[in-house]
Amino acid sequence: MSGNHQSVKECTVKILKDLERIEETFVLSRDKKEAPDFFQTVKPFADEVHITVQDWEKYVKEWISAVRPKNIHTQQIDSTVENINMVSVQCFYPDTREKRFKGMIQSIKYVMNDVLTKIQ
Repeated sequence: MSGNHQSVKECTVKILKDLERIEETFVLSRDKKEAPDFFQTVKPFADEVHITVQDWEKYVKEWISAVRPKNIHTQQIDSTVENINMVSVQCFYPDTREKRFKGMIQSIKYVMNDVLTKIQ
């Protein structure tokens, strides 16, 4: 596995772990029913996720360009990046609509798992 393949795989696995934290935070926030301090809690977490997502986006687009995997396209990656950045903030707010939030999580996981499957 080339260095780029390894980078894609490592970033994908880290994002999947971040998604678990995002889902846990969503459940806790919904139960607590109060929004946290944006600059103390939300922004540091979202920034941490965003850094990983930026790396993943760069590596996965290079991989797509080099390998041309079937049914994975750069527009799909752009949407996934946008969705990850949204849920990393929305998970802290109890008024976030559950159905939409879970749909975005499911969509993100689908793309992540598809990338992992095709990079093997």
